[in-house]
Amino acid sequence: MDLVDTLRKKIDVLDDGEYVPGLKAVLLHIETAFRHLSRGQEADEETAFTDAIYRTNQAFEGSIKEAYRVLAGQDPAKKRPYDIESYLEQNNIFRSRVLSQLTTYRTEWRNPSAHDYKLDFDESEAFLAIVSVSAFACLLLDQIAERLAFARSQAEADAQKDALAQNLAPTANSTLLVYLAQLLSQFCAIHMQPPTSSSKQTESQVIGALHGFLASAAPDLEVKTEARLDPEKSFRADLLVSRNGEVVVVELKRRLVKQMVVAAMAQVQTYMLIGGVKDAVLLFLPERPSEVEQVAVSVGGDGKLVVLAPQGSNLALHTDVHASHGRR
Repeated sequence: MDLVDTLRKKIDVLDDGEYVPGLKAVLLHIETAFRHLSRGQEADEETAFTDAIYRTNQAFEGSIKEAYRVLAGQDPAKKRPYDIESYLEQNNIFRSRVLSQLTTYRTEWRNPSAHDYKLDFDESEAFLAIVSVSAFACLLLDQIAERLAFARSQAEADAQKDALAQNLAPTANSTLLVYLAQLLSQFCAIHMQPPTSSSKQTESQVIGALHGFLASAAPDLEVKTEARLDPEKSFRADLLVSRNGEVVVVELKRRLVKQMVVAAMAQVQTYMLIGGVKDAVLLFLPERPSEVEQVAVSVGGDGKLVVLAPQGSNLALHTDVHASHGRR
């Protein structure tokens, strides 16, 4: 995997904003760190490996500052890195995966290099530092992208609030599963962002957009993203939606691969079993705003899995199960 290319793509899909120059600076620091690593390997310059880690430290602190700007909604100018890190940790801003990578990099590389000016690093340490800060930046960029998509989608849904309320009224008092299926159908029909000429939305952006849409269209729902389903934290749902004791797992797939429908359904049913949740929705996202069709599958007696996919997908032919289905 080309880490620099991965980071560049994650930055390129973001909307323009004050955070972009800072994130591009982070990318430049990581690119430069890689060049220092190569210089040390090719020219046998031991000091180049330490230079690489000083650059990864800059990338680390730049990432923290831009996260503070976007996730906390505050200007990082004139703020000490320590104060920013403390704020983000104490207010539970970072997801557990991001926080884990932050702790690893800070403990292994940033603190030792910052507090001991006589310390030198070798090739292996420089390589691990670059990989560590790149992983941190990648996960942080996903969270930033999700947050930006949430805000944009919420604002767009707010502008259509009356029309959405009218469309959702017939199912508002139904079970959470029925209501949520209609909400997701509305999201796909009128709210999906079409791909640009150069790229389509990342998974993080889609999750953020859907979360923002639900926050506006159905504020009575409690929505968690990347929700843990087991104590070991091995399984996470894209979204976990609850209302008055009812809980529904939502899993998103960015494209419909007909050969993978049954496997995706099995994945969601595993999530249902592990999380002790009886209802779920599997949504195959359309590439652009469109109507969706629906298949409902009984799971474990009184449970139900609703599968949504773009109109014309002929879902019933590919689920490989006996299912009742209808059109939306």
